Amino acid sequence: MISLISENWLFFLIALLIGVATAFWAWAVSGRENADDHFDADDGLLEKAGDAVVPAPEPVVPPPAPAPKVAPAPTPAPAPKPAAAPAAAAAPAAKTVKPAATPRPRKRPAATETPAPPPPPGKPKIAPAKGDPDNLRLIKGVGPKLNSLLNNLGITRFDQIAEWKEAEIQEVDQYLESFSGRITRDSWIDQAKYLAKDDIAGFEKKYGKL
Repeated sequence: MISLISENWLFFLIALLIGVATAFWAWAVSGRENADDHFDADDGLLEKAGDAVVPAPEPVVPPPAPAPKVAPAPTPAPAPKPAAAPAAAAAPAAKTVKPAATPRPRKRPAATETPAPPPPPGKPKIAPAKGDPDNLRLIKGVGPKLNSLLNNLGITRFDQIAEWKEAEIQEVDQYLESFSGRITRDSWIDQAKYLAKDDIAGFEKKYGKL
């Protein structure tokens, strides 16, 4: 027997596998029929011994999954400012030339005006006039006030003035008050010579029209 099995072990193995597969199939079929007997597919009820009907357990409904949290939308980054166009190269600033400082005028000490000494009393010591008085205002530089002053000093004629020398000029000048120096400056002596000779043409040619 053992030798028979050892010689035909392959067939015995195949037959064993077939038998095991047949038994497993029969067991599976019988189990499915028993389940169909105790479960009514239409009513969803499980039948047990006797007529008692046990309601089938309600299917367990899993709780709804929590809604996923919606992440807040990210704040959009501020748009980058457009790059400023490169400024044109500024022209070199012209050098500001500072004006030369104006020299301040030096303050000159106020000239103290020395008041003219009052004329000596009396009249100048000169030769008196002889004849009728002339119009001394014809002399350039002699106005109404100076004419009145000369008349008060006894000076009334052209020929009187025409004969004056340096001594008479200095003597009369002391009495002229604010008009001191006018005898020489306005050439009274020369003008009086033309007028004493009644040389009107020569006078006007040199000193202007009367």
